[in-house]
Amino acid sequence: MAEPIIIVGHKNPDNDAISAAVGLAFFENELARRQGRDDVYEAVCLGPLPPETAWNLEQNGIDAPRLIDHVEAGQKVMLVDHNELKQAVDGLADAEVVGIVDHHRIGDVATAAPIYMTVRPWGSTCTVISALCRQHDIEIPVAIANVLLSAILTDTVILKSPTATKVDEEQIAYLEGITGKKYVEFGQQLFKCRGGEADLPIEKYVGADAKEFEVGSTTVLIAQHETVDLEGAMKREEEARAYMRKLQEEKGYDFVLVLVTDILAEGSNFLVEGNHAVVDSVFGIDSSKTVWIDGILSRKKQVAAPILAAN
Repeated sequence: MAEPIIIVGHKNPDNDAISAAVGLAFFENELARRQGRDDVYEAVCLGPLPPETAWNLEQNGIDAPRLIDHVEAGQKVMLVDHNELKQAVDGLADAEVVGIVDHHRIGDVATAAPIYMTVRPWGSTCTVISALCRQHDIEIPVAIANVLLSAILTDTVILKSPTATKVDEEQIAYLEGITGKKYVEFGQQLFKCRGGEADLPIEKYVGADAKEFEVGSTTVLIAQHETVDLEGAMKREEEARAYMRKLQEEKGYDFVLVLVTDILAEGSNFLVEGNHAVVDSVFGIDSSKTVWIDGILSRKKQVAAPILAAN
């Protein structure tokens, strides 16, 4: 039997990165079967499962993707929910990237040959995968539909995020029809799975959804901590800042930015450690102290994009 083609999301995986790997593995295996190919696709991940992902996979009888920390030279890899080397699995430069399914800007992953690549400006990678299944007339099982639906809801903050599109709404309605779920109730249930703020390890508070970006000649870390208990989350501000300073020193980041996002109040507190001049310039704030900005729900569209555009 041939070695599996692995499907992997970014480092510090969120629900979309892992759910997209699971969903795309289903899609690619089904497509290969229909086309008479013997290719086998396996979902893997680069970090622990977020609580909502672990809960949802267990509820649907789906095994957690295998945890890896690198890929071997020549190994065939498909990327989901990212296409930048800073966010990718170690060893990727010597592996063979054979596909990308994403919803972010085009980054710096280069390939030696043409590949299968689908990138759409939608709210979730799982929106793209749901659309691919429908395009190819592949019936989505209830369990996989629940996985895809969960990621669309968390990535679009139950359609409140400015990244949410009409296509996301359409795919949610389609997946509701398969799962029997009501999307608002299901979305709230997923966010509640994240548990109490006091019990969350500070490494997860800061780093569970963190991504590195190249800003000019420097590297920065932009993280997002979504919560339904902003007061509880902010009680840990000094602890979070201490860990942010540790990351900055150890990794040499120009700055570390953590968005503490209240999904109910629909805004974010900006916590910055390091050189905050770029953040201040882009947003017109003084981030030497915590600053609340109404309406900031999307790291990708509302925070990372303008920071990257400024350099």
